[in-house]
Amino acid sequence: MTDDADRAAKALIAAFRQLMDSLPGMHLKQIGPGVISLMSGLPIATLNGVFTDAVRPDVTDIDRAAAGLAGLPLPWSIQFRGEPEPAAERVAARYGLTARETLPLMVYRPESGQQAPPARESAAAAVRAAGEQDRADYTAALAAGMEAPPEIMTPFGSPEAFALPGGVPYLAREDGQIVSVGFGMFAGPITGIFNIATRPAYRGRGYGRAVTSRIVADGIARGADLAYLQSSPDGYPLYESMGFRTVEMWTYLSSPPGV
Repeated sequence: MTDDADRAAKALIAAFRQLMDSLPGMHLKQIGPGVISLMSGLPIATLNGVFTDAVRPDVTDIDRAAAGLAGLPLPWSIQFRGEPEPAAERVAARYGLTARETLPLMVYRPESGQQAPPARESAAAAVRAAGEQDRADYTAALAAGMEAPPEIMTPFGSPEAFALPGGVPYLAREDGQIVSVGFGMFAGPITGIFNIATRPAYRGRGYGRAVTSRIVADGIARGADLAYLQSSPDGYPLYESMGFRTVEMWTYLSSPPGV
């Protein structure tokens, strides 16, 4: 474990806490030191369940948190930094959580000159912070970029999301519509990057890169020396090409598909 990994892990869980405390329909409960249970209300296993910023969380706390979630009508998971200990994996198995997904926790540290990753000039010029008047179009673009039903993304375009302390929604507009979006969470010396999504017809044109770069640049301007994100498999080549590096692999144990 590196200092960057620990900083990013704690910041990511803190961001989850803030989102669950603030956005409509989401709930959070503290179970023990470094262990929380959260429910986003969304049908996405990695956004519901037991979460921890501890490298070796207390297995009893993991079990207590899981017991409180068992039987709920949403997919959920137990998240671990790295590989779970055998005892923790046995706890997950008791609740039927035997499917495994790993996602990289990635960070970007500015080099000399405090530079953000470069982006294509024309795409960068299309990026700006979103305002209240953009909420409906922002939500629609996020859903299109995630290839998800619009109602699933509604909380991220809510008034609460747009008013989140330290949170800034971003958009890139082209051809009279929002073609790419993202969300930055600024917490002093560290910047979180969330929900980078581009409409399928506009992928490969540098918009996702430009939105990500703008969030990093704005974080640097606010005094951040580190930016982090958790990448999907599809997004990994982009972030790696921008200079993000993997500092940890996180394991999510959930129910197998169809169960």
